[in-house]
Amino acid sequence: MKKVGEYLKEKREARDMSLRDAAKAADISHQHIKDIEEGKKVPAFDRVMNLLKAYHADAQEFLQATGYLPVNVTPTELPKTRTVPLVSWVIAGKWEDSRGAFQPGDIEAWIDTDVKGADVFALTVKGDSMEPEFQDGDVIIVNPHIKPDSNDYVVVRNEEDEATFKQLKKYGKERVLHPLNPKYEDIRLSEEVQYKIVGKVVQKIKTKRY
Repeated sequence: MKKVGEYLKEKREARDMSLRDAAKAADISHQHIKDIEEGKKVPAFDRVMNLLKAYHADAQEFLQATGYLPVNVTPTELPKTRTVPLVSWVIAGKWEDSRGAFQPGDIEAWIDTDVKGADVFALTVKGDSMEPEFQDGDVIIVNPHIKPDSNDYVVVRNEEDEATFKQLKKYGKERVLHPLNPKYEDIRLSEEVQYKIVGKVVQKIKTKRY
């Protein structure tokens, strides 16, 4: 089991953040963060949560790794959300299981979600091919480690590593990528038309419209 300061230091360094960067992001003095990392001070609950948010670290993972739970704070008070990286469709098209986590330069923003799982990421819907269910600008959360079934929404890539978003349909041995918008045609997969599934869409976040 890791010490609280050890865990937080690892997360800060994984984000390539200096102590001053972390201090600005978490609204805590850099000296206080240094003292926490070195085990000289026991951090208050709210400061731990600020640091986890600044490092985009998962609270449940933190608890499992450190066993930390301050007095007068129950598990039900812990944040039920985490942040996952929002990446471009170009980056999604290059996804490989063996590649591991996204690099800092791949990430455009961080999205709050309650979806669990390793390597989960977000994409912004582009175009109208999945209307009316998914509008341009909506955000989808993708899990690359869940095997999709017929009628699931998936992100796939072609031989040119171009990613797209469709509904997977299975008719016996035949597989089809189906756009919900009827003005677009289905893509029937065959030996000549090869697509690789990047991941299953497990959540959609609707964009506010006025």
